[in-house]
Amino acid sequence: MPGLFKIMQTLLLLGIFIAKLTWASEAHKHKGCFSAEELEDGALKILRRNRYLTDGHIDETQYHKLGTKKTCPAVLHSQSVDYNNRSVSPWRYSINITEGRFPEKIVVAECLCKGCIIVKGPGHHSAEYEDYGYNSVPIVQSQMVLIKTVCPNNPEKYSFTSDFVKVPIACTCVKARTY
Repeated sequence: MPGLFKIMQTLLLLGIFIAKLTWASEAHKHKGCFSAEELEDGALKILRRNRYLTDGHIDETQYHKLGTKKTCPAVLHSQSVDYNNRSVSPWRYSINITEGRFPEKIVVAECLCKGCIIVKGPGHHSAEYEDYGYNSVPIVQSQMVLIKTVCPNNPEKYSFTSDFVKVPIACTCVKARTY
C-alpha cells in the first residue's frame, strides 16, 4: 500500500498549505491599519504599488501665481511659455483640498471662458473675441485617491479605501452642440 501512503502524505501537506494560506490572508487583512504617524507613508506605499506614483507635495506658490486671473482674458498671452495662457480655451489652476483623502491636495484646472477665443487677422492688427459657437470644456483624467477610514478591529488606527476621481487637467475648445 505504498500508493495510499503517498496520497495521505500529499493530502496532509495540502491541508497544512491551505491552513497557512488562511492564516496569511487573515494576517493580511490587518496590514492596512496604520497609526497616525504611519498614515502618510502607508498611503504612498499603496499608491506606488498600484502605479499611482505621487510625492504628495504641491508647490502652492507656483499654482497661486498661475491661478490669479479668474475671468476670460480679452487677449491671449502669445509670448507665454504656459499652455494655459496661450490656449484659445484658457484655464487657471487651483488646489482642491479634501481632508481625509490622500492626496489631500489635488491640482485642478478651471476653464476661464464659456466660449473660445477666436483670433482674426494677422500680427499686430489681429482682433480677438470670445465666440460662443464654440465651448471651452475641461479635459479630465481619472486619478486614484485613498479615503481614510477607522480600522474595524482597532479604532486607534486607520485604514484606506480606494476610489477614483475625475480630475480636470486642462481645457480644450469644441464646437458647440446644435439641437
